[in-house]
Amino acid sequence: MLSATERGRYLEPTLDWALSRSRLSARDRAFATHLSYGTLQRRLYLDHVLAPRLKSPEMLPLAVRWILRLGSYERLFMRTPDYAAVHAWVELAKKEAPRLAPLVNAVLRRVEDDPGAPAWVKASLPAFLWRHWEAFFGEIDFAHAFNEPPPLWVTAFPGAEDALSAEGVPFEPGPIPGSLKLGVPNLRALAAYKKGLIQPQNPASLFAAQLVGARPGERVLDLAGGAGIKAAWLAATGARVVSYDLNPKRQAAGQKNLRRLGQKVTFKTHDLRQPLAETAPRVLLDAPCAGTGTLRHHPELRYRLEPKAIRDMADLQRRLLDTAAAAVKPGGRLVYAVCSLTEDEGEAAVRDFLKKNPAFTPEPIPGPLPWLRKELGAYVRPEQGLDGFYYARFRRAPLPSPG
Repeated sequence: MLSATERGRYLEPTLDWALSRSRLSARDRAFATHLSYGTLQRRLYLDHVLAPRLKSPEMLPLAVRWILRLGSYERLFMRTPDYAAVHAWVELAKKEAPRLAPLVNAVLRRVEDDPGAPAWVKASLPAFLWRHWEAFFGEIDFAHAFNEPPPLWVTAFPGAEDALSAEGVPFEPGPIPGSLKLGVPNLRALAAYKKGLIQPQNPASLFAAQLVGARPGERVLDLAGGAGIKAAWLAATGARVVSYDLNPKRQAAGQKNLRRLGQKVTFKTHDLRQPLAETAPRVLLDAPCAGTGTLRHHPELRYRLEPKAIRDMADLQRRLLDTAAAAVKPGGRLVYAVCSLTEDEGEAAVRDFLKKNPAFTPEPIPGPLPWLRKELGAYVRPEQGLDGFYYARFRRAPLPSPG
């Protein structure tokens, strides 16, 4: 699974696919999940501490590089007894690359922490992103939360808590209404999931939909809606939702999931760089972004990030905001959200938007989430399992009264 991430795959769906076909016990599934996420989250630091003990690490087979990282993670971060951690990975090396098993054994027995490593290396984060966060937010402590185990968050639909209790599933309330944290390793095996009573979703993502404030029967446009996860919650509150996205495959998967949830959403495929043919009193734009707020459960992203990619995303977001603004009826509300923690994709985008669109006025961002920065819009502090998000909410001026 980890080798696949180095070839461009994403860990979350790869892990989900592999575990769904495995015969591992619940305990072993949880261990495999923790080991996979932890090793990928710490990959930069693990490579740093391994480098002095390897002449040409880039020349090693991919599987052997991951064996060394996994064994080092177990020894340095999980505190597995040395004999157990080393032995297990040496045995695997004998199957994958027998001639290199002695090397694996020698390196894993000698690997150790480096207290003098640069701060961003210790956190396994890109240096440019670390420096940006430190300068923009005035602190950096929050960044270490991206290396914590990702909890299993779900959005709960009516009847979910009773169903989970009946199954004996441990859960606790999340920081906002409708959000729960589950204590199970296999979500899709639950009856509550099969009945459409729960949907995997981080509370910070759910909160973007709640900011829309849609009333029953009110029309909502969900722009860049993907598979319609936020649209499903809006539909459950009684809103009439139209979800737009460029990717018809994601929308087809969304339709299937909406049937499981028992919710109705209209999907329309459209390039949102072009104007829409309709307007609504409530518009949500959860724009494509660099994903820097999701590095806990998408750890592979940190090794693919580049400053240019963030600038390109910011340019796209500004174009999509223009489309979204034109789709808001006079007197209506626009919510802009990104699961990213950069100035370009957040406050800078909103400053540009307000200069171009004087009919829109910022509205305050309420709510109980922990805030990292709350000036023009609000950035969610990515702690306690929350994704980092940025939100901005606007009201469009109503039409002038006749006379």
